[in-house]
Amino acid sequence: MISYRLALVAELAQLKNFLFAHGPNPWNHLPADGVDQEFDLIAKGKASALIALTGNELVGFAIFYHPQILPKKYLQYSGSQSAIYIAEAVVHEHYAGQGIGHKLLSLIIDRAPALGASMLLIDRHEENLASAGMMRKAGFEVLKTFLDLDRRDYGSRKTTVLSFQVKACQ
Repeated sequence: MISYRLALVAELAQLKNFLFAHGPNPWNHLPADGVDQEFDLIAKGKASALIALTGNELVGFAIFYHPQILPKKYLQYSGSQSAIYIAEAVVHEHYAGQGIGHKLLSLIIDRAPALGASMLLIDRHEENLASAGMMRKAGFEVLKTFLDLDRRDYGSRKTTVLSFQVKACQ
């Protein structure tokens, strides 16, 4: 059985090792300095990591930025709404296809109102079909696809930005 909870600061080194062990693929852009900055945001309480465990074994996690620090490049998509940015979602390859990524996204969506967010934003490589399916299943809708030569060096080299609108009753 998979359990989910917020990561503890003491677990951040383990999460970073997990990300570099299970996250790299042609679709992902994982520069070491950018990853370090994300984990620093978690340590400072400006972002959070939601983890998936089976027993004591880490099988996946997602990092999400709190609305107060939405990266500037995503402001154009949020308009005047308070938004959470989901920066990472990674699942151990032996657990892929079991709905863990979808559940992590759904749990972040559930947390949005408590963080004062009415929108969630996420992006992926345009051609990453596994991420596309996970995001679609969680209810995310495509906003824009654009050529992204700074982050993408594989395939179409395009990024797709997606959003989820939090319903008032959630």
